[in-house]
Amino acid sequence: MKVSLISPYPDITCFGLRTMSAHLKDHGHQTQLIFLPDPQGDDLVMGKRHFNESVLAQTAALCADSDLIGLTLMTNHFEAAVEISAYLKSKSDRPIVWGGVHPTVRPEECLQHADLVCVGEGEDVILDLANRMDRGEDLSDVPNIWLRKDGQVIRNDVRPLEMNLDVYPIPDYSGEDHHVMYKGTVKPLDYDLTQILLARGTVADHLHHVGYQTMTGRGCPHQCTYCINDAIKCMYGKRGYLRWRSNDHVMSELLWVKKHMPYVGYVWISDDAFIARSQDSIDEFCGRYKENIDLPFSCLVSPLTVTEKKMERLVDAGLIYIQMGVESGSPHMQEVYNRPHMNNERTLKAMHIINEHKDRMQPPGYDFLLDAPYETDEDRIESLRLIAQIPKPFRLQPFALVLYPGTELHDRAKADGLIGDERRDVYNKSWTMKKLSYLNLLFVLSRGGRLPPAVLRFLISRPVLVVMNNRVTKYLSGYAYLMLWTIYRFCKRAMGKK
Repeated sequence: MKVSLISPYPDITCFGLRTMSAHLKDHGHQTQLIFLPDPQGDDLVMGKRHFNESVLAQTAALCADSDLIGLTLMTNHFEAAVEISAYLKSKSDRPIVWGGVHPTVRPEECLQHADLVCVGEGEDVILDLANRMDRGEDLSDVPNIWLRKDGQVIRNDVRPLEMNLDVYPIPDYSGEDHHVMYKGTVKPLDYDLTQILLARGTVADHLHHVGYQTMTGRGCPHQCTYCINDAIKCMYGKRGYLRWRSNDHVMSELLWVKKHMPYVGYVWISDDAFIARSQDSIDEFCGRYKENIDLPFSCLVSPLTVTEKKMERLVDAGLIYIQMGVESGSPHMQEVYNRPHMNNERTLKAMHIINEHKDRMQPPGYDFLLDAPYETDEDRIESLRLIAQIPKPFRLQPFALVLYPGTELHDRAKADGLIGDERRDVYNKSWTMKKLSYLNLLFVLSRGGRLPPAVLRFLISRPVLVVMNNRVTKYLSGYAYLMLWTIYRFCKRAMGKK
């Protein structure tokens, strides 16, 4: 069977899609990867087309001889996925299967646009579909698949989670029948273009190295109310969701990368909580990584997983950048997010441990969520007070909270009437769409970590807040924020074009 796999994600890493491609190939099928980075990027505009006619026509031509077409998406790619699927359906009757986070939490909605919907993890599902189609068998009872038959929606149960992640091959970076939309046209994704596009990744741009993104595990030990991980855990019974690939398996992937992608200058480990691994596992990983790979790397952490011993081993092995979710400095919002154990005391302790290695690392990135429901100005001020205590150097990464479907916080806000037009307020909202306000301006001014703590404390003092955060002036300050953000985005794009 020939299976075409399409991604509208903003980059070409797509770990899951590439793993599916490799899994299908290992079992005798032919695959084609098509990357269509949404031209709107983070600047989503409701009702505006995502792709021009030429790009869609080229995609349809590539898929003309496919037996099955798969498309992966998150919620903010829903409109783009609808556009792609509608065009492909107008040109052929090839079955289209949607998978990814959004189809997992909104399968019935997705069935309005796809022939099949994959709920949950997809490697064995896509292989099952390809095998059955190859044998001419019925698809109506494939585990994890939802479909319509005789006017009825068939909702198949999910298969048990695969606990041994080593059964899946390393991601497919072969370049064989890989394509990408680049400068308004779909062209082969060859060796040189892969290097160019990987060099434009967010962290790659910050670290000034071409980055290779991988995942050494799946799942997360935490249960944050704004995160989809908890909904997926519930679907699988909440047990065994956090799993790791063996260090043998990870090293085999990275050794392949070193041999076949010599331009890679660092490794981006994008697990939700990489150092939630045991100390023994961290020790083994670091020893083997330093001996066999010896490239700088970055990873994501949480305040609860940072320890002195783990940081010492990781930095010695080549860790140069760390990103940590703080989200809020308000005890009230920490409760709302179900992160009460990640309080300010624990968070500052983790920050000081990270800061001990500042001479050997890039400034760490600390994430904060803005514009959350149930958050008051006092909650925001408490976050700014925490920021004034962060040891320098650091980078602040403020994100507008998107209430993704399937999360506990989305359901609560929906029930309380805090979500109006869901397409506008959720599907077509991105992390860049922060509200205009004086306090949000202070988060932006703190981004580089260079704003003196005394100045920040002065800017959130009561006398200043009375003047700057009243009903009139806080919106004027918000326009100042908009101007700064516009200049920043313009400069970033200009540098990217160069």
